[in-house]
Amino acid sequence: MKKLTLIVLCSTLFGCAAWTPFHKISLGMTKAEVLQAVGKPASVSGNGTEEYLWYIPVNKFWQRYFVRLEKGRVESYGPVGDKTPPR
Repeated sequence: MKKLTLIVLCSTLFGCAAWTPFHKISLGMTKAEVLQAVGKPASVSGNGTEEYLWYIPVNKFWQRYFVRLEKGRVESYGPVGDKTPPR
């Protein structure tokens, strides 16, 4: 029984499925649309017309994702520290 519990727990925490549905985000979306598609961020920061929504996946807690909003619309998003250019 302990083995089964451990297997289920590990599968849940370290599964291959992506946690964040970032494929639902597109440039130009409003903040409300992002919140509806991805959910509540772990934190929010910014100033003036620029705002960042920060996400931490439950099953990949060592990764961080961001959504950058400019004047309330998505300008870029993706994993923090990713070597690919932001979308």
